[in-house]
Formats: sequence, structure tokens, C-alpha cells
Amino acid sequence: MPTARATLLTAAAAGAAALLLTGCSPAPAGLAGVSVAEDGTPLGVILMCHDHVDGAVLQPDDAPESREITGDWRHDGPVTGFTTWPLMQTAGAPAAEEWTEERETGRLEKGRGYRLAGWTDDDTWQASPVRFTPEDLAHLKPGQVRYTLDEEIRTTSLDTFRDTACAEAEGRAQEH
Repeated sequence: MPTARATLLTAAAAGAAALLLTGCSPAPAGLAGVSVAEDGTPLGVILMCHDHVDGAVLQPDDAPESREITGDWRHDGPVTGFTTWPLMQTAGAPAAEEWTEERETGRLEKGRGYRLAGWTDDDTWQASPVRFTPEDLAHLKPGQVRYTLDEEIRTTSLDTFRDTACAEAEGRAQEH
């Protein structure tokens, strides 16, 4: 039987996911991305440019109306700066320091698109989502990250992402 905390956290994540899908998204304060560990385990990546997020949600890209959730995580405290965690638990997965899996991540289906985004409990901020397929993950090398900036999919090193993505996002925002 789920605890009251687990039920509340799941409801908060579902509410955040619903807002992300309805077009009434919270303002972007950072970027979500995906990477892979040495053994190929998919990793979630968040880089906050300002403010914070409280967790992350992984959803199928083709099922927004169903509110289907593939994975759901909560961070031990507000996420500021840069963080990574395994999207799935495998024998070679790195430790998920400060991340709690609220829902065991379902299997990623070949050919299906997914969307990973960061959220806040109060729906004020988000880490802009990244879209990917399992096939996209297979093309990543350890140390690379895939992310989205203004609808443009980018792949770069984790170091370059950490050092330049916020400045690029800010520059693009000022252009619009």
C-alpha cells in the first residue's frame, strides 16, 4: 500500500507532467538532457541556469493525452547547477546520489519517442525537455549529452554542455 508521501509525490509529479503537456508549461530555468554511462545505461542530465527544479519525469512522446509516465524521480533537495542520475537500474549503473526513484522506470520501447523534463513542486520552473528514442541513446558515447535548445536537437560533451548551454539559451532568449 503506498504511503501518503508517495501518493502526494506521485500526484505532484503527475500535475507537473500535465502542465508540461498542456502548453501551460512553467518557465524554463534550465535544460534537461540524456547521456549514457560506460555500460550503456541511460542517464538523465539536468543543468539549471537559474532557480531550481525538484524532480524529473520521463514520458512517452506519443501519448500526451494518457498522461502515461515511464519514469519519475525526486531529488533530495532543490536541484541547482548540474546533476546526472541513471534512468534505469542496471548492474553497471552509477549511483543515483540524491535522487529517489518514485516509480520504477519502465522499459524503453524501440522506435518510441520519449520526453525527459525537470519540474518544481509549485510549477514555477522547469528544465526544458529533451526528446529522444532508444536508438538515439545507442548513438551516444559516454561523456556526450543530447539536449534541445529552441527545438534544435544538439549533442555535445558533458563538459561543453555544462560550460556553455546556459549562455547559449540566454542568448537565444534575448534574440526572440
